[in-house]
Amino acid sequence: MKSNSGFAVSLIAIAIAFTASARAGEFPIDISALVNEPWTFSGPNGCTILNPTTWPTGPQNYGGVPFAIPTEPNNYWAGCAAANFGPGTVRVTIPVNLSGVTSVFSLLNTVWSQPGPQAYLFMTFNGSNGATFTQPLVGGVNVRDQNNDGGQNTINNTSTINIWNNGALGQRLDRQEYVLPAAFATQTLTSVTLTDTGDEYFSRAVFAGLTVSTCRAIVTEFLTISSSPIIYHQETKLYTQDVTLSNDGTTAVIGPVYLILEDLPAEVNLVNKSTPTACYAPIGSPYVIALPKGSSLALDTSAIVHLAFTDPSGAAILYTPLTVNGHGGTP
Repeated sequence: MKSNSGFAVSLIAIAIAFTASARAGEFPIDISALVNEPWTFSGPNGCTILNPTTWPTGPQNYGGVPFAIPTEPNNYWAGCAAANFGPGTVRVTIPVNLSGVTSVFSLLNTVWSQPGPQAYLFMTFNGSNGATFTQPLVGGVNVRDQNNDGGQNTINNTSTINIWNNGALGQRLDRQEYVLPAAFATQTLTSVTLTDTGDEYFSRAVFAGLTVSTCRAIVTEFLTISSSPIIYHQETKLYTQDVTLSNDGTTAVIGPVYLILEDLPAEVNLVNKSTPTACYAPIGSPYVIALPKGSSLALDTSAIVHLAFTDPSGAAILYTPLTVNGHGGTP
């Protein structure tokens, strides 16, 4: 039966545990007690997730951030289902209860995404001693349609990036990062609330995962990463590559900034002076200093990191680059 009023529906869990896959300073939150529909669910007026068998479930790692996506058959929270496929503001509150949280990551898209500048989704972070922070999620900027069709299909590619898609089938998941204000450093992050003010056929949330981080290094916004081809030098037996970091944001990026090489094969050795990650998964990934402490990268400028590898095994030199700001800590 449809809802015919603007009431608020609140789904509040009383106990959400950190998953066993949490490592170092990153903690995937188990939201399985909160999900309300499987990907295959279709409401009276729609809210269908297409090609459900292709969607990722269970433990995943996206851009150095581990997630615990609920397993089938129920593996996401749908705003349209929470609103009984009608109008009205709906919310889901995820208990966290962890101190020292510096940043939070979500896996979040919409159905029937609407353009900005008005936001219809909001993520609110609640501290134990009164700290609060709300991030509006604007369609076409930091949230977009889960299906590559007629809805909003763009994101800012900085605080929101694409982390999964199923190719020609057109579905996707995007990852948002929220950097918490300094007040949270001395408080416990008690909970996170997702508020959905949309309507049927109008910007309803598809929420699949939440991870909180106490890492003192924070994923860098506004840096675009591009890489040159890897070249082999017979005389030195080295493979070299240039990685370019471009500041496409609205303000200068202040160092230190570290470049992490995730999933570099064990057979490949990074010749550059590097340190293994202790906080960002996969733990032990090598990272180098891309922007030293005290330096800055101005708007519309770039920095180049020169990498060198040895590869006696002949393994393919493949890795995923990730940049993090090291204010107060290292990766």
